[in-house]
Amino acid sequence: MPERQRKTKFRVELENWMVNEGPKHIFTTLWIIAQIIYFVISYIQLRTAPNLSNVRDILHEGLPTARSAANLINLNCAVLLFTVCRNILSMLRTTFLNRFIPFDKNITFHIVIAWCIVFWSYVHCVAHYFNYLNVQNALKPVLTSMELSWLNGPGLTGQIITVAFFLMVTSALEGVRRKYFEIFWFTHHLFIIFFGGLLMHGAFCFIKANPGPGVDICRGGPTFWKWWVLSAVAYLVERILREVRGRQKTYISKVVQHPSKVVEVQIKKPSAKTKPGQYIFLCCPEIALYEWHPFTLTSSPHEDFISVHIRVAGDWTTAFAKRLGCRFGKEDEGIPPPTSLPFVMVDGGYGSASEDVFEYEASVLIGAGIGVTPFASILKTIWYRMTQPGGLAKLKKVYFFWICRDKDAFEWFQDLLSTLEEENIDGFLEIHTYLTSRLKDDEIKNIIINDDEGNADAITGLRSPTYFGRPNFDQIFQRLKRIHPGIDIGVFFCGPKALSGTIHKAANKWTDAGVDGTRFFYGKENF
Repeated sequence: MPERQRKTKFRVELENWMVNEGPKHIFTTLWIIAQIIYFVISYIQLRTAPNLSNVRDILHEGLPTARSAANLINLNCAVLLFTVCRNILSMLRTTFLNRFIPFDKNITFHIVIAWCIVFWSYVHCVAHYFNYLNVQNALKPVLTSMELSWLNGPGLTGQIITVAFFLMVTSALEGVRRKYFEIFWFTHHLFIIFFGGLLMHGAFCFIKANPGPGVDICRGGPTFWKWWVLSAVAYLVERILREVRGRQKTYISKVVQHPSKVVEVQIKKPSAKTKPGQYIFLCCPEIALYEWHPFTLTSSPHEDFISVHIRVAGDWTTAFAKRLGCRFGKEDEGIPPPTSLPFVMVDGGYGSASEDVFEYEASVLIGAGIGVTPFASILKTIWYRMTQPGGLAKLKKVYFFWICRDKDAFEWFQDLLSTLEEENIDGFLEIHTYLTSRLKDDEIKNIIINDDEGNADAITGLRSPTYFGRPNFDQIFQRLKRIHPGIDIGVFFCGPKALSGTIHKAANKWTDAGVDGTRFFYGKENF
């Protein structure tokens, strides 16, 4: 890494901000500013266009307001589908553009665009309701505002579009999405009605130009398709590719039921190309034909299978686990074991922030509960690469933190962590495990009796001790800053949103872009 030069205090603070916050905030701010500028330009053009003077005399300010808002809806819809074209995004994040555009925040930007559409739709609808009243006043009793709202083409398609989009947005709210994923999944496919309605919405020539010889009073007809067609084609190719890849030769080779209601599924798919830290989409047609669920890989590209660890929590995961032969508690007693394993379809892998682990001299991997899964893939890959010259690229040190409520959860990857400890070369890997739940009295006595002091931890069986309680990330980052002066450290997290915020703040707090300072680049799994 090139030596840093001395900088002013302002420049250091600016570069500190640019490490984790700058790119996403700048990108979002520029997007909002671009929309405001486009709205103003559109408004002025429509307010002064001589060929719209007749309709403007009737609609007044409602004309430029509604049409300018419609232009912004077109613009946002033109980008909306690109944010979920995962193959394109996975490819782009490997280019130099990833330094300037936060591709790993694609879902966050997808949500931002959706709220922009909500805002401009509100402006558009309110303006048109005033327009309908103005038309009613001008043409009474020929037309009424209610007839314009519900019985003519623009009004009816507008109502359908609005209802479809309302259902999509409300079902995508985090509380609904996490608790009722199936509702979110199916309701979100109202995008077919939403975009279909938009394609028709402008085809009824509601706003007409002044008549005259050779004048196209419909001003070229609908324009939405011109904005949308490129992203629509890209998304259609994406969905076709998913179906094609999902139906390539795939079968489940092994199922392991772990403690704490976690199921490991090993899948053979010769055509799958994956990288450590990536995620896949999994579909089991027997359970739900059209549902694809994302899971981070726990296998390494060096293995001849791909694997995922699934926490059994919702309806789909419960049904899938039981179909695999897993049984949980007394309610499942008496259910006969399956005679065969179900057919599954796999799409991916897709890129995520954790792919960048090997791009830093030191990396910090933090997993909370089942959030450890992407780091299992990375740690396996580290184990395979440790014996290869240059296999770890510039990576020289890895700090692994695993935070769990249930002590039995540490069994999920106990063999992997034990192997890594045994073959740890020159202290390359530090393992830190944290147990946050309170132990029962008999569990404490059992730990005291079985604790092999200096050799193995009584809870994990590792040489590294288990810490009780939550980690103090201020102390952790302060220590890392002292050990690794003047370098960049990648911090990668997968787990609950609240804990992510704590780690994110600590990374920002202890980042120092000064001459001998340490910069902590924070990345969170986001799919």
